[in-house]
Amino acid sequence: MNTATAVCRKCQSEARVESLPGVAGDEGGVRVNFPALPALVCARGHRRFVMPGFPAGVLERLSAGLQLPAGKAKGLLVKRYYCGACDAALDRGATADRTYGIDVDVKETGPVRVELTVPVLACPACGREQVASPDEIAKLVPAAMARAFQSAEIPPG
Repeated sequence: MNTATAVCRKCQSEARVESLPGVAGDEGGVRVNFPALPALVCARGHRRFVMPGFPAGVLERLSAGLQLPAGKAKGLLVKRYYCGACDAALDRGATADRTYGIDVDVKETGPVRVELTVPVLACPACGREQVASPDEIAKLVPAAMARAFQSAEIPPG
């Protein structure tokens, strides 16, 4: 990790890159976890992102790099979900949580581990675990990530 320093925007003291352990946030059954989130921290404990645009950059790289096994949605008004492998109907009531991880490369700090915990369904015919709708997951990830940053007391911007 880069050991560069910066100036705290609140108190003007020196801020260093530190690793914040276990930063996580939840939204609608989706959990985003950063086991070691890099942040600029000053001696008074003020925190900020290691670079401008850090959240957007991580979200973009996460979306591009993490491919979840997915079912298929069918229907115009009422969506029904089917296995992405064998096309059997999926039971939306029978979910379990699975965690998928990815290392997102950040120029200023090196790789940042991001873990995404999502509800998955097991196909009753072939047993494949999959998310019912990757679009639903994609809509919840930004809010879960924002809650993670709030829990770490890192202000937006």
